[in-house]
Amino acid sequence: MVHDDRGEALQLHAEIGGGGQGTVWSLTGERAAVKILKPEAQIGAEELRGRLAAVRRFDLASIPIARPLSLLVGDEVGYTMELLAGMTAIGSLATVPPQGVAEWFQSTGGLRRRLRLLALGAEALDRLHSRGLSYGDVSPGNILVSARSEHDQVHLIDPDNVSVHARPFKAAHVTPGYAAPELITGTSGQDTLTDVFAFAVLAFEILALVHPFRGDVVDQRPELEAPAFRGEWPWIDHPSDRRNESNQGLQREMVLTKGLQRLASLTFEEGLRYPERRPSMREWHDKLDQAALLMLACPACAGTYHASLSQCPWCRASARPPVVRCDVHGLVPAGAVPGTAGDAETDRLRSLILAAHQPQVVAARTGLLRLDRGPSEVPVDPGEPLVELSWDGGPKLMVRRVGRHEVYVVNRSARRSSQLAVGETWPLDLAESGRWTIHFGGRNEIHRFIRILLPRQGA
Repeated sequence: MVHDDRGEALQLHAEIGGGGQGTVWSLTGERAAVKILKPEAQIGAEELRGRLAAVRRFDLASIPIARPLSLLVGDEVGYTMELLAGMTAIGSLATVPPQGVAEWFQSTGGLRRRLRLLALGAEALDRLHSRGLSYGDVSPGNILVSARSEHDQVHLIDPDNVSVHARPFKAAHVTPGYAAPELITGTSGQDTLTDVFAFAVLAFEILALVHPFRGDVVDQRPELEAPAFRGEWPWIDHPSDRRNESNQGLQREMVLTKGLQRLASLTFEEGLRYPERRPSMREWHDKLDQAALLMLACPACAGTYHASLSQCPWCRASARPPVVRCDVHGLVPAGAVPGTAGDAETDRLRSLILAAHQPQVVAARTGLLRLDRGPSEVPVDPGEPLVELSWDGGPKLMVRRVGRHEVYVVNRSARRSSQLAVGETWPLDLAESGRWTIHFGGRNEIHRFIRILLPRQGA
């Protein structure tokens, strides 16, 4: 039995997790859990309580992170939090079975789901960073994802290390294999750049199914693991230093776009010793989200792969089907900015791919320019849907409004436009695809739109 600062007595039921920082317990008859922390020589019970109290004051609204509901009082140090049902650690997506790797990879959601989950994780961490906070311990066990492969929810847990400033190494908990070298060596405390390094390791491992610093030589000589994690050995895909190369994992071209390969190289090469040169969490989110939008499913094996490939890399039995590319641009209407005489549009911001019988939902994070306001007082969630695009391989592409935000289609050459009601479907003739655009937001405000390109057979 433990007690919290709300005056409640809490009956611990069963230990459901634990690590270097403490143990997590379920509560009898409640959808809540208790984490009991372990005071250490470097950080005592009162400092731990002070940190937990500070975390409760942080602005964590709209961030999918477990918040301390109440703090324990008395002899124990810890807090209560919501017990998340139907979730599992994201590290399960990198726990490779000894046999049937391809089948397991697809059964756990395949490449597209992994990209989506990682993009959502990067989005949550980016929101945290935008408020001047660092997470502190990005690791396979601290990011939960939906246990069922058809769902794509992400939630951060263990907020104990969330901090507004860097802390000395001895007072911060790190997970071996994911902590940035400067944390391991004690030359710096946790910050947003150490979060980025840990996330990059995790993302690479989940996509390529191999740790970026556990090469063949480290596998053969375990005593080299610690130096490798300190940054004293090159990462496995270093272009010139091949001392730590690996024959394990999936082919990088199958699972990493060029943009993601570039971010990994920046993080694990220049960023290994110069943290300020690491890409931001926003860059990781953008590249992961873009990669997920460019995936299509193989009609033969249902494996997901990048639409730039000419055939399915998983079964090699099916050529890539015809696809329609949809490009997202920004539009500045005439008069929206003083001194502008006519409409002006930006270069391509995003692209998404449509294959026959594989609908795509355009979410707010893709279609809306601003996420801090909406048509009501209800905050805009980046994942809420705007429209569903579908194509049966024929001459028409269907645009259906599925969200609460304004959507209208425009034929600028014919000076025609039509606003869609919720649930309304607009059949867009692909023969006129270059003339029609799909717009999100006010007509006279700066907003985003989608231009549909003609179907393509070749990669």
